[in-house]
Amino acid sequence: MEYKVKYAVENTYHAPALDNVSLDGLIGEKFDKLIYERVTSDFAIDVILREAEDCFRDRFDDEYKFGLWRSEFWGKLILSACRVCRYTGSDKLKSTIKASAYRLLSFRDADGFLSTYRNRKAVFMPTQEKAAFDHGWRSNWNVWGRKYTLWAMLECAQLLDDKTLLDASAQIADILLEDLEELGIHIRETGCKYGMPSGSIMKPMLVLYRLTGDKRYLDLCMSIADNWDRDDDKWPNLIRNALGEAGPADWYESTEDEEWAAKAYEMMSCFDGICELYRVTGNKRYLDACTGLYRQLVKYELNIAGNVGYCELFHNAKKYPDMATEACDAIHWMRLCYELFSLTGEACYAESFEKSYVNAFMASANEDGKGSAFFLRSAGRHWNGDAQCQTKYQHCCLNNLPRGFANAAEMSVMESDEGYFVNLYTMATVRLGNTLIRVGDHYFDSGRVTVSIRNPEPGKKLYLRVPDWSENMTIRIDETTYNQSELNHKNGYVEVDVSGDITLWLQFDMTPRVIDFEGEWQDLPADDYHIRRWCDDDSGICRRDQMVKHPTAHIYRGPILLSRSKRIGSKEEDMFSGETVYGKERTCEAQWLQGDRKLALISVTLTYDGKAHEYTMCDYASAANLALEDAWYFNVFI
Repeated sequence: MEYKVKYAVENTYHAPALDNVSLDGLIGEKFDKLIYERVTSDFAIDVILREAEDCFRDRFDDEYKFGLWRSEFWGKLILSACRVCRYTGSDKLKSTIKASAYRLLSFRDADGFLSTYRNRKAVFMPTQEKAAFDHGWRSNWNVWGRKYTLWAMLECAQLLDDKTLLDASAQIADILLEDLEELGIHIRETGCKYGMPSGSIMKPMLVLYRLTGDKRYLDLCMSIADNWDRDDDKWPNLIRNALGEAGPADWYESTEDEEWAAKAYEMMSCFDGICELYRVTGNKRYLDACTGLYRQLVKYELNIAGNVGYCELFHNAKKYPDMATEACDAIHWMRLCYELFSLTGEACYAESFEKSYVNAFMASANEDGKGSAFFLRSAGRHWNGDAQCQTKYQHCCLNNLPRGFANAAEMSVMESDEGYFVNLYTMATVRLGNTLIRVGDHYFDSGRVTVSIRNPEPGKKLYLRVPDWSENMTIRIDETTYNQSELNHKNGYVEVDVSGDITLWLQFDMTPRVIDFEGEWQDLPADDYHIRRWCDDDSGICRRDQMVKHPTAHIYRGPILLSRSKRIGSKEEDMFSGETVYGKERTCEAQWLQGDRKLALISVTLTYDGKAHEYTMCDYASAANLALEDAWYFNVFI
């Protein structure tokens, strides 16, 4: 299906087609399990997907005063399925996707309205008096759900080259335009959080504009962007605020009514649209806003596992030692980094992508492929992603997970006019045109990685990312070993001439880094969001008796955060004894152990106070990626 409108600005760095990538090794096996359990198995198709479709048949989201979000589940599942279909090339899955899309269309009203809300005009957040405060917030997800339905239907139309589904997508968009006009409102006035989730519809609206050439869809997106770039700073004002210096947690005056205004996942979804608007219009202000948000998040919101946000919000997460960070945030942080790298080629975006991918994101995907974490913790256990909104099998983060793996596949090796850029050193096989590039094993254990290239295009070079944590990276080319300082560099990459088939041997510096946490250590006040929402309600995710009471440290080796865990024999009384190396003179040695079903198993010797202390540690991603009830299962602090 061809686009009628070309980009004003194209990506400079191009991802391979998904069917030209294979994620290999343990990560590839984990993706394959997830694909089977959540996308392609008979149970996934006949039960999980059908349940998501039935949300459109049953349609009771607006029977609840706070407004449910069942409308996102089918869209997320189908977006994931379309990505998986492109990755696997499965004709059976393609047929499944087509059947599901047409079944969904059968649930349309006579006027074409398609939603899990019965009332088209029920787009407003309830008043405080009418809201169900026992749920914790006031919300409305009508337009947000239409965003996911529109986006998924467009992905189906493109995958299947199906004009009927494209026309159905246009009908979804047209009905929204009609509703906004009849109600006499701007999209900012719909939903919750001052229309921020609703505004994330910008991304699929721009896709629809490019496919149809209908300028009404672009006009809606431009009106959203203008509303996010206001002189009066009226909320949410995303573009104007992203161009400033303050972090998102300080963009808004916190009120009881809208303490959720800086919700992380929804905000990053909006910047997905702003990146696309830059491509469509060529207006660099939109790109600057996206890079500005990235810088703010690194400065104020980046946590020790490479994710951003705290308890679903941008809440100056960098200061919290007790990490509680949403899996959806990891997926959308990775998406932002991927989009910015595609446009700019700056290594910092690949660096941030990798840190989140191999730590926070991988920890969120349960090893059995059936479940996920909702919130990722730094100690205790992760909060399980249990079914939401009176379903049995739907969860906002779990339905999104395959898209994260797909983004990693696209990010692994990319291409520009100058050459091939190896961004990730996790195992993968990538074909770019007639060129085949394979990234080998042992990145997490010995730090020794092979990169082979076959049939490179004449005149193109190979660029290898130099990780910011590796003090000394060496590269063996033929029989000669070079230090990274002996080779040409470009934007954080080592440049290698390739005139034919060649295999390179890379050795990274795997010296462990013991890092003293620099956040705040005083007791949190009783009215702090961290306490009220996640300690004092029934969720109990951030149990007070697990919260860190004193300064502590954590260990990185290579790209991964290390952890102690009961699954590798760590004792609860040792993990939570309170003893710490924080602030002490110490030395740290680490030795890779032969382990099974973990990215890394490491023997660590920490010497401090005149005594050597020995620990067995594993990668954070493998420490607790299970559906657990044990609240004292693992700990990254030491």
